[in-house]
Formats: sequence, structure tokens, C-alpha cells
Amino acid sequence: MFLSPSGHVPHDPAGWCSGTDILIRNGVVVTQDAQRRIVEGNVWIEDGRIAGIGKVNHTSDAVVDAGGGIVMPGLINTHTHVAMTEFRGMVDDIALDEFLRKTFELDAHRTESSIRESTKKSLREMLLSGTTSFLDLYYGEDIIAEVCRDFRIRSFLSWVVLDEDKTTQKGRPIANAERFIRNFSGSRLITPTVGLQGVYVCSRDTCDAARSLAMSRKTLLHMHLAETRHEVYDHQKRTGSRPVEWLNSFSFFSDCDIVGAHGAWLTKAEIGVLKKHGVSISHCARSNMKLGSGIAPVVELKNEGVCVSVGTDSATTSNNLDMFEEMRTASLLQKVNKWDAGIMNAQTVLDMTTREAARSLRREDAIGSIEEGKRADVIILDSKSPRLHPLTRANAVNNIVYSAQGGDVVTTIVDGAIVVDDRKLLQVK
Repeated sequence: MFLSPSGHVPHDPAGWCSGTDILIRNGVVVTQDAQRRIVEGNVWIEDGRIAGIGKVNHTSDAVVDAGGGIVMPGLINTHTHVAMTEFRGMVDDIALDEFLRKTFELDAHRTESSIRESTKKSLREMLLSGTTSFLDLYYGEDIIAEVCRDFRIRSFLSWVVLDEDKTTQKGRPIANAERFIRNFSGSRLITPTVGLQGVYVCSRDTCDAARSLAMSRKTLLHMHLAETRHEVYDHQKRTGSRPVEWLNSFSFFSDCDIVGAHGAWLTKAEIGVLKKHGVSISHCARSNMKLGSGIAPVVELKNEGVCVSVGTDSATTSNNLDMFEEMRTASLLQKVNKWDAGIMNAQTVLDMTTREAARSLRREDAIGSIEEGKRADVIILDSKSPRLHPLTRANAVNNIVYSAQGGDVVTTIVDGAIVVDDRKLLQVK
């Protein structure tokens, strides 16, 4: 629980903003810096940035006692659809092609109100479970952005583009995306980006238009990529090329910052293409497992130097947005797939949800670790949680990845503002 210097909870918690100085004291600080230092001590936050780590002790507007618990960077979810939480539990136990057919039907009847309420559910779940940044892919991102602004979560929102004869959107998808980016550019916590649904509903003209928009606006392009065997082989039958090969044939990947979701069906040659062009992959282990989509070649991608991060996908496919659960599953899936207990160790997976995720979003200079000068996106885990004990500097990272759950998060700070205190959301209109 955060306290004023006098030891009392402020009367109006919503009044604490990014200009507030915060001292987090008595923590096991998993910095995720270049040396992966773990420091026992304090974290000082000033004007939304990390101002000191370790033996720092400043008079601050708010003091948070970590009680010997873990203090770590906020988790970064690099692929989700926050407006789809409304469909949780409604389309389970079916393959992706049938899943898409049913969700497209549901999408056709969406209202602004339903998108807004679904987004609220998702943001509550993410902030309460330690996610401080996320990359979204959907339409109606203008509605989603308004909710994100109220919740004070760092948001990268990709307005999805697809062929006009295959969309349920009103108006032209590419024009909708362009208008969204224009209207929300310059927001402090909201980064508007371009999305592509996938090659199965996107012609070359649509792909080219989305890429051109991303490049002209100097923003990310986010898309589903090589998610299922059906997607890959069907595309190969129609065009003579696998999706990555086809996109590469017209220089789609060149000079564009792209985050591809899933990448479960990639050849060695395609991995080489992604490496050459700096394409990142968001690994969604639970979604791929639940939909029977396959096992992404994460080890091979990482061995080749491709930036790989972690995403939950929507709560429709993974059923929750708990990034701790996603971390653990991502590690265990690769271990059993490779018959190697040492593959995808805890530090590797934690990197994928912090440092590597920030790199995939081209924000490694600002988020992804607790370092002086970076934006203060910080979470604190419950020092009394039995799941996290024994807790030492030597086992802190292992406990985060293999033991912790989203419910162990007691404090969430985004951009220097306390948005979750004692497991309760603050600052929501």
C-alpha cells in the first residue's frame, strides 16, 4: 500500500499522477538491465522516470513499502485483442478456421458500447496482473484508445486492415487506420499503429497500402503471420508461395518495423528472411496450444537473432490475459518439444516479456527495464505470497517465471503513476 510521508494513505488516490515522486523501499529489485542486476534496496521515481536504484532515500510524495517482495519492470504483452474479451468462453475447443468464422460473425454485430465494455474488462485484468504495456490488433481502436487513456495504460494500438470485401468495418479499413493514426499521434501513452489481419484476407494491394501507411507515419505494422498449417498451405496452393515467401517477393518486409504474431509455421529460410529485415515475432504459446495451431520455432528464431517476445492473444483463445501464466507456458512448451530442460530458461523468458518486448516495439530506450532515466513502468509482487517463498536474489527470476501468478501483483505503476495499489485499481473514470 502506498503512503504519504506522514504514513497515511492520501485522501484522493486518483490525484497521484506522473508528476508525483515515489519511493519504493525494501524490495528485491529485478532490474532487467544489461547486466541483469538484482538489487536489494529502493527505487526512486521522479517525474515519471526512474531516478535512482539501490541505496537511495529521498523525501517523496508517496512511499511504497515492498516488504521484501519483488520489484520488477512491468510486463509487456505484444499481441492481444482487448475488445474480444466479451467472447471469452464462447468459441472454445475449435480450430482457428472455424474460430475465425464464428468470431467474424460475432464481430458483425458489435456496437461501440460492447467494444468499450470489453476493453474495460481487459485493461482491468492486465493492470491487476502486472501488464503495463500491450500491443493490440483490432478495429474500433479509437474507442479502445479512449478507454486506455482513462485507465492510464501504455498502449500500442493497431487498427486492423483487410480487403474491403472481407471486412465487417464501416468504411474503408485503410482509410479508417489512417484517420485513427492521424487523430491519436502524439499521445503520451497511446501509440497508434497499423495492423493487417493476415494474408488469408489481405491481397497484395491491401498489404502494400498498409505498409505504405506505416512507413509514411513512421509507426509499427502488426500482423498475424504463419499462424497455422492451414493458413500456410492454403496460401501456397493459391499463390505458389508460403506467406513469408510471398510477402518477401514484393519487398513487404523491407525498411518497415513489423511485429508478426505467432509464427508457428516458419521454415529455416523464412526465419532467415525475418532476421534480414528485422521482423519481430510475438509468441503466443497458450493460444497456439488451445487452437491446435502448432509449436512456434522459438528456439530457432532466437538462435538466428530474431527478436521474440510474448503475447497472450485474446481472452477468447487463451481465456485470460495473465502474462505470468504465458511466460511459464512458453518455457515449458519449448522444453517438452525439444526434450531439453535447459531450453528457454527463466531468464530468457523474462527477457522476452520485458527487454525483448520493448525492443520489438522500438521502445527499448524507454521501457523494459528498471534503469535510471527510463520511464517508470514498475510492478511489485506480494512479499507474503506463499508461491514466491523462499525468495532470494538467487531464485527471484525463477520464482517470477515458474511460480508467480498475476494475482501476486499488489502494485502497478505506469509512467510514474500508481494505477494499482493493494490490488485495487485507481485513477479510472
